[in-house]
Amino acid sequence: MSQESLDEPQTDQRPATLPWIVAGLLGLSLAGLTAWVGWNNYDLGTLDRPGPGFFPLLVAGFLALTSVIALLESRWARFSDETIPWRRFGIAVAIILGGALALPYIGFLAVAFIGGTVLAVLIEGSFRWRIPIAMAVMTVAVWLIFEYVLEINLP
Repeated sequence: MSQESLDEPQTDQRPATLPWIVAGLLGLSLAGLTAWVGWNNYDLGTLDRPGPGFFPLLVAGFLALTSVIALLESRWARFSDETIPWRRFGIAVAIILGGALALPYIGFLAVAFIGGTVLAVLIEGSFRWRIPIAMAVMTVAVWLIFEYVLEINLP
């Protein structure tokens, strides 16, 4: 019996270098555009009083960082044989969009708790009581930080 037969079967995976490079370059382009628009059109403010341009610039920085990571990892990227759970993805997008639409009507606390709990159960695959408890604690913690520490009113 050879060593190869004892190992798990090898699947021949195609390299995914080009899609990762394209994604990385698109991400860098979007990050650059976001940073440029935010820098030129909005006040950044200060660290203790951030202006409306601070958050988009921060998001652009994180997007640029993840895009650089994607470009670096593109050398080893391979297509997988796993199927994508499109139904879960669609439900998650619907929950996020529904939360964005419901935010002005029911407020941050309800949207964050309900949406976060449903998304967490969807990701976990089954309901456990620790999920809504953790989401309630996280929702209240985020609300307290924004309302009392940062003095930013949430809807």
